[in-house]
Amino acid sequence: MNRLSLSTGSLSHLLGKEYYDFNTIASLMKSIHTRGLIDGFEFQKIAEWDSVGPPRDDYQEGYYTGRRARAWKSCSKYSIQELASMIRNLKIPILSVHANRDTGICMCATANEDIKRGRELVGETLYLCSVLGSNVAVFHFWDTWKREIDTNLLSATIDDYQLRYPDIRVSVENVPTRAKELTPFELSKLFKSVTLDTRWACMYDELERYQDILPRIANIHLRGQLIDSQWVFESSTWTFDDIVILIKEKWKYSGLITIEPEGGYRTATIEDLTVAIRDLRKKLAHSSEMNSS
Repeated sequence: MNRLSLSTGSLSHLLGKEYYDFNTIASLMKSIHTRGLIDGFEFQKIAEWDSVGPPRDDYQEGYYTGRRARAWKSCSKYSIQELASMIRNLKIPILSVHANRDTGICMCATANEDIKRGRELVGETLYLCSVLGSNVAVFHFWDTWKREIDTNLLSATIDDYQLRYPDIRVSVENVPTRAKELTPFELSKLFKSVTLDTRWACMYDELERYQDILPRIANIHLRGQLIDSQWVFESSTWTFDDIVILIKEKWKYSGLITIEPEGGYRTATIEDLTVAIRDLRKKLAHSSEMNSS
């Protein structure tokens, strides 16, 4: 039986709050967990909470611009120790921790100071996992805009921290890339543990390639829009149900699955989410019937 998790990213949209509103996120985590829908959460460490500086993926031509930079200026800041304490006090299972998405941008920078910051973000994430009892860490580990990526540096960094935290699977997500002659699959397979994001895999027509590295998959981000109390995903070749069948029937995957909503929950309610998760539970348990129907 798969452990089913829910990403905390965009969770506050369910109550009409901003995505970085920690108190609302915490309240919804408690409310959803009491309904017995899921086994736990993937806690997303949002870059806007970081006092060091604005989100680096909102940086253009020497300036921080856009809504995320504006959000950083106005929202509350939390140290990694404060986050660990507040989340632990919720007494809710945190099955994985998603690192600050700036990690890959820092690790692929040219300045040593930026690379050092990237390593700090890796360490912070694994510290948070250890305090919360999470055994999976998720990283965006390259800059999606870079044409040249030092894969040796990235691999050495992951190996170093994996030795420090042997009980945590330090997993790399298959985020988009513009690296020369390298696709997200070809990059992610360089690492010992992988978080498979189904949206990105479908975008690059690489979903079925992950069967070759199934033992390395620590977590699957199952992507879908929540529409009329149903998870919906459409690509040129895959639907949401197609992906569920692939995971359960062909792959026999029994590991962690994390629901990641497309576009947040701007038009959805907690009741919609409840119905959709219950339906997904049934599909995961009975995907053979879906396949034969």
